[in-house]
Amino acid sequence: MGWTSEEWQEAASEPDWGVRVARALRRYFSTGGYLLEPARLHDLRLEVDSDGVPVILAVYDHSGWSKRTGLRRRLDRIPFAEHGADTPEGSLAAEIAKYEISEPLGRYYDLLVKDDADVWWWGDGYPDLSEHPDFRK
Repeated sequence: MGWTSEEWQEAASEPDWGVRVARALRRYFSTGGYLLEPARLHDLRLEVDSDGVPVILAVYDHSGWSKRTGLRRRLDRIPFAEHGADTPEGSLAAEIAKYEISEPLGRYYDLLVKDDADVWWWGDGYPDLSEHPDFRK
């Protein structure tokens, strides 16, 4: 791995962590990084949750459905693999691009929440799979 978990913890605690991940995610899409299915990033913004954790708001189009989609993603979970990146922010950006934005939503599709701009949202702060009717008891 190009970085250690200690280096990830250090990077994620820096005040510019969110900006660095957002920059890496934009770069991943603009340079044609590998995606599971075609997706196009339209907008990427940052906000900060009440506990101080940076959050990306990524608006994108996916080849698998017609709804403009938004992902709200907290940036406090360590990537499960390096993804060929030599920095923590590069690895996290690659993971978000591959396994969250370009991966088909599956049952999350049924839980999307529409906003006033006709963007259908999922992710942190939105319903999770435990709220899907197929999983309720």
